Amino acid sequence: MTIAGRIERLPWTSFHTKLLALLSLGEFFELYDLFVGGFVVQPISSFYKIPSAEAIYYTIAIFFLGAFVGAIIFTYIGDVMGRRTALILNMFIASVGLLLTPFSPNIYLLGLLRFITGLGVGPEALIVLDVMITEFFPSRIRGRALAIGYTASWTAPIVVAILAYLLIPHSYILQGWQWLYIIGGLGILTIIPFRFLIPESPRWLETKGRIDEAEKIVNMMEEVAIREKGHLSEPLQVEVVTSQKVKISELFSPLYRKRTIMLWIFEFLQTGVYYGFASLAPSVLYAKGFSLVHTLEYSMLIYTSYFISSLASIFIIDSQKFDRKWQVSIVMLLMGIVGLAFGFSTTALEVVTTGFLFGFLSNIFSNAFHQYGAELYPTRIRSFADGVQYSLSRLGNYVWLSILPILLYSKGPAFMYAVVFVMALIVTLDVGILGPKASQIELEQLSK
Repeated sequence: MTIAGRIERLPWTSFHTKLLALLSLGEFFELYDLFVGGFVVQPISSFYKIPSAEAIYYTIAIFFLGAFVGAIIFTYIGDVMGRRTALILNMFIASVGLLLTPFSPNIYLLGLLRFITGLGVGPEALIVLDVMITEFFPSRIRGRALAIGYTASWTAPIVVAILAYLLIPHSYILQGWQWLYIIGGLGILTIIPFRFLIPESPRWLETKGRIDEAEKIVNMMEEVAIREKGHLSEPLQVEVVTSQKVKISELFSPLYRKRTIMLWIFEFLQTGVYYGFASLAPSVLYAKGFSLVHTLEYSMLIYTSYFISSLASIFIIDSQKFDRKWQVSIVMLLMGIVGLAFGFSTTALEVVTTGFLFGFLSNIFSNAFHQYGAELYPTRIRSFADGVQYSLSRLGNYVWLSILPILLYSKGPAFMYAVVFVMALIVTLDVGILGPKASQIELEQLSK
C-alpha cells in the first residue's frame, strides 16, 4: 500500500481547501509582478529618459532572464531538498528584489534587481501550484484544484490595473510606478510566514524513501477525510519508483523523449503568444496613439477577462471529451487569431473587445498547460523535469520580449502580432501531433 495510492482515494476535504489557499497566496504575487511590468514601461521610460523598447527590456525581458535561471535552480532544489524548502527560499529572494527595485539610481541597476526578482518569482507557479497541487490532489480533481488556485490568484491583474490607474498618474512622495513595486514586495513579506504552514509533498517524501515523514502527513489527511466524509475506500494500487538522484538523461529515454521534445518546443514559443499580449498590451495601446490615462482605463477593462477566463476553466479543465491536450493546442490557435485582430484594431471598441477576448482565451489555455506540463513526468523527477521545460518558457520570454518590442516600434502592432500568430500555429501543431491525452488519468499511470 503506497502513499500515492492512499492519496488517490481521498475526497476533497478542508485540508485541501486550506492548502490551496496557502499556495494561491504566493501565486497571486507572482502574477502581480508579471503584470506590473506592462504598466510601468512608460513611466520608467520617462523617469530614466530612455526609449520605450529599452524600458521594456530592462523591466520585463531581464526579469524573465532571471526567471529562466531561477526556474532551473529552484526546481532542482525542489527535487533534491524538497518542495517546501524551495518555495520558502524563492519568495524571500523575490521580496528583496521587489522592494529594492524602485530605488534604483539608474536603469542598469534596476535591470539587475529585476533579474534578482525573477530568480525568486520565476519558479513560483511551477513549484507552488503546478507541482504541489499535482502531488497533493487525486487525479480526478487535480485539474479542477489547479484551476481554482489560479482563479484565486488571477485577481492580481485586476488589482494591478486598479492600483496603476490610481497611482501612476500621480506622485505621493515617490512616483506612482515606484509604489507598485513597493506594494508587491511588502505583500510577499507578509505571506512568507504562511509558507511554513505548508507541509512537504508526501509523494516526494515517498520517492526519497522517507516513508515515516510521508506517513505522518497522509495519516493527518486521512483523519480529516474520515472526520468530514466518513468511510474511505480501499487505497488504489499504484506503483511508485524511489530515486535518490535526478537524471536529466531520463527526459530523453524512449518513454519520455517525444513528450520532452513536444514540451520544449511548446514552452519556448507559447510565451511569445501569451506574454506578447499580457506584458505588452499597455505598450501596444500607447503605440496605437491612446493617451496614458485611456491606456490605463482600457487595460483595466481588458485584464478583468483573465480572472473570468480562469473561472471558466474550472468547469472544463478535467473534461475527458475536451482533453487538456486539446485545451492547450486549439485554444492557442484561437489566441493567435484574436491577437492578430487586436494588432489590426484601431478604435477603442475594437481594442477592448479583441483584448478582452484574448484575455478570456488566455487562462483557459494557461491553466490547462500548467497542469499538463506537471503531470507528464514521474514524481521522482517531476520538479526538475517540469522546471527544465518551464525554464524554457522563461528563456522564451526573454528572447521574445526583447524582439517583439523592437518589431512593435519599428513595424507596428499588426506586424508584431502577425509574428505572434505564426508562433501560435507552430505550437498548435506541436502539441496536437506529439502530445498525449491526460485528463483524469491517474498520475503514476500517466507519468510512469
